[in-house]
Order: sequence, then structure tokens, then C-alpha cells
Amino acid sequence: MKHQVTRELFTYWDGLRGGRTAPERSDIDPAEIHQILGDTFILEYGNQNALNFRLAGTRLCGSFCRELKGRSFLDIWSQEDTSSIKLLLAAVAEDEAAAVIGFKGKTERDQELDFEAVLLPLRHYGQPKSRILGAASPADMPYWVGIWPLTELSVTSMRLIWPDERPAFMRTAKSGTKAQPGFGLAPSTAAVSPSVDNAAFQIEKQIGHLTVIEGGRRD
Repeated sequence: MKHQVTRELFTYWDGLRGGRTAPERSDIDPAEIHQILGDTFILEYGNQNALNFRLAGTRLCGSFCRELKGRSFLDIWSQEDTSSIKLLLAAVAEDEAAAVIGFKGKTERDQELDFEAVLLPLRHYGQPKSRILGAASPADMPYWVGIWPLTELSVTSMRLIWPDERPAFMRTAKSGTKAQPGFGLAPSTAAVSPSVDNAAFQIEKQIGHLTVIEGGRRD
């Protein structure tokens, strides 16, 4: 993660979850992240085709020159990137991965602005697959932000992160052992690249909509 906002939110989320794969929605205390609150948002995840803003910070809404609460998260992305965004969000909500997205926002005057976003799973009353915590931060703040709205977002990079080094669905409750380091996972699409070194690849497995690549960490 390149931006202070995304790093800070990830660190906060990681501390809240403890040994869990994801913290509760009720664990979030806005006062503890007040400095980045304007860049944060919460999504309500119904399924891959139903994903709406439950909350959105003022700075993020300002970039679009409109209130985002209640609007579809999928509608702000370019048509070419929608399927990749759906796949990535499924990994976050359903498999409880963290995700980092690099994207470019564009106005109707062809002004462009680079962003970085982080997407993090939340549980709601103990139930997974229902909420996603996120933040999006621009690389800079040109004069036209808040004057000319962003009308479309296009993906420049995607990455999944497993904070516990191994996807939750790959852990066996019987063994009770901690996952060994060196596991990367990426959906079966070129739009998302695995976060492990190519030289470490040893075994590749297909699990549902995901490709799991197993390997060892290099010193």
C-alpha cells in the first residue's frame, strides 16, 4: 500500500480483528480513525451484483460532487472493469481477504486523478458476507477536485492480501496448526495478480472461482 490513508485503515482493521478473519461492524469506532474518516466508506454486500454504499466520507463524496450513500458501488466503474471488480469483491466478502485497488478517476473534461483504495471484510451481528470497510485516497489534490465530478473509474492494478498468510477456507479445523507462509491467491483472471514471487510457485489448485498457488517464502 502506497498511501497513508489505506495503510492506516488496514492497520486499524487488522488490530480490531485480533485472531478473527474479520472484525464486527460494531467494533468500528469513528473517533479512532477521525483523520481519515472523510476518505472511508462502508459497503453493503448482497451478492456480486448488489453492492451499495451504506456510508461514505465527505472527501470521497466531494470527488464525485454528490452524496454516495445508497448508490451502487458497481455503477461508478467502467464497463470493462465491472466483472473484475465483482470478482475481487467476492473474494473480500465471501472469502474474507483484503484487497488493494489502484484506479484512475476521470471527469467529463478528461481530467484524470490516480487513487488507491483498500477493501476489508466486516462481519455484521456475527454474519460474514454482509459488509465491506474501505478507503480511497487520491495521489494528489488538484484544484478541480470538488468542482468537476469524477464520472468513471478505471482499474490500473488489483491485489489480494491474506493477513494470516493463508485463505481462511484452506485452514483445517482438525489440525489446529497455523498456516505456513508463502501462500498467494488470485482470482482466475489476468486483472488480479497473485502477491507471491513467481519463483516460489509450486502447486496450483482450483477452488471455486479462485486459483490457489502454494509456494515457499524466500529468505
